[in-house]
Amino acid sequence: MRNLSILLAIVFFFGGCSLTPSYVAPANDLPESAGGDLSIGDSWWEGFNDPDLNEIVKEALERNHDLAIAAGNVARARAALGLAKAQQYPNFAVSGEGARTWVRDSLDSSKFINADSFALSGTLSFEVDLWSRLSDSKKSAFSQLLAMQATRETIRLSLIGGAIEGYYSLLALTCNERDIEEMLQGKEQAYALRKSQAEAGALTELILSQVAANLNGTRAQLIDIKRQKEAAENAFAVLLGRTPKAIFEGKTKLSDRFPSRMLPSANLPSDLILRRPDIQAAEEELKAANYSIGAARAQYLPSISLTGAAGFQSAELGDLFNQESQSARAGIGINLPIFSFGRIGAQVDSAKAAKEIAISQYQKSVATAFSEVKDALSRKEQAAARLKQLKEQTTYLRKALKLTREQYEAGYNDYIAVIDAETDLLTAQINLNGAEAENIAAQVQLYKALGGGYKAEAKN
Repeated sequence: MRNLSILLAIVFFFGGCSLTPSYVAPANDLPESAGGDLSIGDSWWEGFNDPDLNEIVKEALERNHDLAIAAGNVARARAALGLAKAQQYPNFAVSGEGARTWVRDSLDSSKFINADSFALSGTLSFEVDLWSRLSDSKKSAFSQLLAMQATRETIRLSLIGGAIEGYYSLLALTCNERDIEEMLQGKEQAYALRKSQAEAGALTELILSQVAANLNGTRAQLIDIKRQKEAAENAFAVLLGRTPKAIFEGKTKLSDRFPSRMLPSANLPSDLILRRPDIQAAEEELKAANYSIGAARAQYLPSISLTGAAGFQSAELGDLFNQESQSARAGIGINLPIFSFGRIGAQVDSAKAAKEIAISQYQKSVATAFSEVKDALSRKEQAAARLKQLKEQTTYLRKALKLTREQYEAGYNDYIAVIDAETDLLTAQINLNGAEAENIAAQVQLYKALGGGYKAEAKN
């Protein structure tokens, strides 16, 4: 009894001693400020004031397949955490048995003697968490769960950004289609008029051929835009998680204009960028790898299991619950690895290597984040400047086309000048529509780079 008491005292003294290295977050050489928005709302895209866009984002979040897969991974990680928690608690099982045994009679080999046995027992087993192996495994699983949740958030932010960019890219193609159709309508009317003039001898065949060639080129341009728009609609439908039937039969409802209000930006302390979900995921992966080292090291040391059983055993079923049939057993099991032939060492080395990989991945995530923020700030500035210039160009070209037509009607220009002016204006309008979409895409990229409303404390 004294020896048992000493053993139990050792168990409780060493129980909870962890072999996990102390966790220290990798140092980051951060700039004082990275620019961007200081407070990003969870539904920041609503700042575009576009109800159709809000419905598109809602549909994407509800139906996208990649997001559903990410949610499934979170559920698996949560189940793994539940299993790791359960390993820390005793295991209780109840078993029953009824059996009959036949043996030959030693006095008469032609006969058999049978014997019945009945048993009912409950068994309790519990592994003492020496060296915190089970606890470290649970903490590792918890960090894996947080990493999966952050990864799901990364996918969510990417999905929102993709939905917004896809929406306005599709709107740009729709505007291109509309502008070409409007230009084409005027060119068809002009061709009909010039054809009548040519038939009356008031216009040369050369001019009529040039007008017809320009008309056919515009028609071909419209066909190409329609093809691009249909391909964009199909890709957008897949992003939204629509069914095959909806892809064939459904049409995306779009606004008839680009938003006039852009999303605001202000100075942002660079350490707040570390709240990005991909960086949070990388750090949780690092924590999980760190805990795994402790769990692997613990295999070098002895493990202790406490077991107990109590029940009934009898040769007659009717006597199974009699006092004479009662039985009980208690014990302590010790497992001390002597020769593992490198198995445990390999697992420890693997855990250490995984931690080094996680450190590099974390540092890469931080560097990538700041690179993306810098790129997004530059893109935002350049997109806004380009949009301004194209707006001014379109205004001047529209005025130039008006003057060219007036000069042609007055006899100061030939019709080729009108064709050239129309072509320049149409090209400028198409470029302007693309610049509108690019300006919004630059805003979206910046918000994604800054974490897009994700708050690290939400993991709690």
